[in-house]
Amino acid sequence: MDCAKLEDMRQSTEHRIQRGQVLLAHPLLEDQNFQQSVILLADHDEQGTVGFVLNDPLEYTLPQALEGAWPALPLHVGGPVDQDSLFYLHCRPDLIPGAHSIDGFLHWGGEYDVMHEMLTRGLLHAGHIRFFAGYSGWSPNQLNQEIDEGSWAIIPGNTVNCLSYQANLYQALKGHLPPDFRLWSNAPKEPTLN
Repeated sequence: MDCAKLEDMRQSTEHRIQRGQVLLAHPLLEDQNFQQSVILLADHDEQGTVGFVLNDPLEYTLPQALEGAWPALPLHVGGPVDQDSLFYLHCRPDLIPGAHSIDGFLHWGGEYDVMHEMLTRGLLHAGHIRFFAGYSGWSPNQLNQEIDEGSWAIIPGNTVNCLSYQANLYQALKGHLPPDFRLWSNAPKEPTLN
């Protein structure tokens, strides 16, 4: 390949990453935290990238994991960073001030006490909000490098309902994988056990 084209491809990676996009892990990605992961990118700027794994549910509900009165909503692993903290995606910035917009519809975070009050009063429910222990994070340019290495494919965020858990989400989205990933898309999570 022409060196100029390769350099153009590398530079264009910086402009591909945007909030609201979804990452699909390469089918043979070895990092245990991200095997067959589907990750919503919630924020991306010069300081780095934040995302939430959409297909890694925990066996716990909110009242099992948190103190106080909580509705029995499911909890998911958002990623390996800060797993002792609660994060949330939602579509109700009108009820949760201080939220960060992802794509105009989806938001993340916001005032914790207000969110908790809205939940306990029944104004927020499972269709509005989704909870995560931890998040996925990349330092500046780290995700660009991982994409260049072939660890991730980027797909539009509107292909996924980010507010509800979907079993087998990775398999459902494998048609969006680039051709060089598809060869491996039916590989088990642990190829060495095959």
